[in-house]
Amino acid sequence: MPANLPPEYIEAELRFRAAKSPEEKLAILRELMALVPKHKGTEKLRVELKRKWTKLQEEVQQHQKKQKGGRGPSYDHIEREGAGQIALVGLPNCGKSSLLAAVTNARPEIAEYPFSTFRPTVGMMPFEDIQLQLIDLPPLSEFTEPWVYSIIRQCDLVALLIDLSSETPAEDLMTALEWLEKARIRVVGQTAPSLSVEGAGTVKRALLLGTKSDVAQAAQRVQELQSITDGQFRVIAVSTVSAEGLGELGKALFAGLNVVRVYTKKPGQPWRKELPYVLPAGSTVTDVARAIHKDLAEKFVYARVWGSAEFPGQRVERTYIVHDGDLLEFHE
Repeated sequence: MPANLPPEYIEAELRFRAAKSPEEKLAILRELMALVPKHKGTEKLRVELKRKWTKLQEEVQQHQKKQKGGRGPSYDHIEREGAGQIALVGLPNCGKSSLLAAVTNARPEIAEYPFSTFRPTVGMMPFEDIQLQLIDLPPLSEFTEPWVYSIIRQCDLVALLIDLSSETPAEDLMTALEWLEKARIRVVGQTAPSLSVEGAGTVKRALLLGTKSDVAQAAQRVQELQSITDGQFRVIAVSTVSAEGLGELGKALFAGLNVVRVYTKKPGQPWRKELPYVLPAGSTVTDVARAIHKDLAEKFVYARVWGSAEFPGQRVERTYIVHDGDLLEFHE
């Protein structure tokens, strides 16, 4: 065995040998690979661990196929729910699972060691009168499987988590961005004028969440993150220990989705508050009508708007752009 292996590695290796199922072995192997120091003396060990990794992945897939009657797991697509789909993305041990557990009813596995997440976990986060779908994904690393990047490409917003207890948060951010770039995914801030960047592959809007903000130097490290990104990304400090930032998180995520909530009522009847229609920002009255029913979109002549209009109940044309919180009344 190579010298200079940390005690945590020895302890994890004992757990690996005692593990029964391939899923359990795979989870511990992730931990082992993260604990091995990267130098010439451990080169053979790292190659051997990667070989075991490949073999165990095949065993896990076969095991899951048997459990599901011959069908393996399919994580490439997660059905959207709520007002938007938000991927929690970051390096190992950045606090994704803890955050998901703190703001949703989901109960992901939470562990002190890295790579404890190896399948997606979905939770619904309440925000005012809507729900936001959060997806806890395995961490970004050289072992990240292709389906993780597939989910990131399909999501509506990336929440990129950076551990503020790390001594090198700026380096961690750059490492995470590099892993995404290698997968041809580029993230931009909310103020970016366009999601079309030539040669960039997939471009996604993102905000930065500085986790574990209860540590002493958190404020300084948040400033460091803002500085290195030239203020392009909004950085929100959050802590699942002190609950700092959790109250404003929903508002920040909703703003990042770049959508609006629109309510409707029938002519001549009082408004009874119901769940809103959620549409992309910039949508028109016609888009709202189409979301209700295609026939309404074809037949209505005008609408009345309460909220963003110059006066309550103002008559507007089909091309009027709606705003968050508007109440619409359609007239045929």
